Amino acid sequence: MSVFMAVLPILITLGLLPLPRISAAIPPLLGTISAALIAVFYFHAPGGDLVEAWNGSFWTLVKVLAIIGGGVLLSRVMDRTGAQRKLAGWLAAGGPTVASALLMAHGVVPFLETVTGFGVSVLIGLPLLLSFGFSPYRAALLTLVGLMIGPWGSMGPGTLLGASIAGVSMNDLGLASGVFNVIAFVASGVAAAVIAGHAAHDATSTKATWKEFLGWCATGLGSGILLWALVLTANFLLGAAVAGATATLLVAVIWLLIIRRGRLTPGPGRSLIPYVALLLGTISGQMLYRNLELGVFGEIISSPALWSTLAALSSLTFLPIERRDLRRLPREAGLMWWQVSIPTALYVLLGVIVAGGGLAAVLAESLAVLGHIYLFLMPFVAGLSGYITASGTGANAMMGATQVAAGAELGVSPLWSMAMQNSAANWAIIASPARLELAYRLASPYQRPDTPGPEVSRGRLLSRLIPLVLVSMVIYGLVMVLAF
Repeated sequence: MSVFMAVLPILITLGLLPLPRISAAIPPLLGTISAALIAVFYFHAPGGDLVEAWNGSFWTLVKVLAIIGGGVLLSRVMDRTGAQRKLAGWLAAGGPTVASALLMAHGVVPFLETVTGFGVSVLIGLPLLLSFGFSPYRAALLTLVGLMIGPWGSMGPGTLLGASIAGVSMNDLGLASGVFNVIAFVASGVAAAVIAGHAAHDATSTKATWKEFLGWCATGLGSGILLWALVLTANFLLGAAVAGATATLLVAVIWLLIIRRGRLTPGPGRSLIPYVALLLGTISGQMLYRNLELGVFGEIISSPALWSTLAALSSLTFLPIERRDLRRLPREAGLMWWQVSIPTALYVLLGVIVAGGGLAAVLAESLAVLGHIYLFLMPFVAGLSGYITASGTGANAMMGATQVAAGAELGVSPLWSMAMQNSAANWAIIASPARLELAYRLASPYQRPDTPGPEVSRGRLLSRLIPLVLVSMVIYGLVMVLAF
């Protein structure tokens, strides 16, 4: 009964999410309320524990909402100035193809995630995919599967926390996480290739042949293995903090050379400047913050919120924009930020209550008594933490110590228990309601009655992503059982 009560808030949230015509804030709101009530009245958690958990997460929430705000503003500026379309024309150079999808899902989107994180990659990547010619539904799916680089997202704060919990170095945990992450890389590559392959059949309403399907799978598999090899190599040579950014940048260049047949010129011109400013500013800020004692100033200059906002505002001076579009810009950006930020804040609060109220510990401890069966279930527990928090850092804070302790009882070293937690939790983030809501909000305004293919909806996105994650968790579990 305790296990059911611990997971009930998640079931409530998950059950409400696909319902049509329901406010995006309702599922996390009811899930959060039920989690708080269960924690206090069923598990008798002290109210002070919930307050302390909230206080410890408050500034993280503020930073996340600021980052989303900066990303929304940059996205709207790039759209209104036409820079998004010019950049997309240079990147795609062939329309909505399998190669274009893998360029984004294994290159551009995860590269942005490694440098910025917290959804900025969705805010930038999804409009680019729409400009390639992908339907809103397929653009949303492709962007979400591109978030599989999670252990190295934002240059690895979640991996750093996990290394501290496990008592190992960040680079060792990065390598071990990379070994497990071949599952996520291959799954995302195959999924992206199949999604893009079916896009070509949307307009004609024809079905793909088995030969086409196997060709897509082979291409996605190859891209996933390439990314895996580059991540491990970069982690070994350069360290975990920059491994993801280095590997995904190389994959992006490789796919771009394939798409453009070896020629990168002519380029997109000034359209690329805002993104270059965002990336260089964020990377420089992160490096200064990690190597110098800068206090609050370091927190500010390392945040993508600062650099995305500056990139958006500065681009208005050298990118053409009509006066009426300029007048509409603040309202558009503010409305989109509000629609995304409220559900996101509630999902963060849900994760805080589940962890601070003891529900997460009850769930993990109840399953740990199953003995070696728990080896198979460990990835599912990890995935649940990523699904709830939509953050590798939050997921490792929620379940990391419990997973390490349970693994030690079963003869698994802290390094490999935490590596599995780090990889599986971050892969499950692709289906987390917070990220899904962000993608849905960006994609749905572009849905038209004559748009080929399925209509974009929260339920349809969830119905594709949850099975993908669950199948992957089964593979993670089998690897744990066979390896340990």
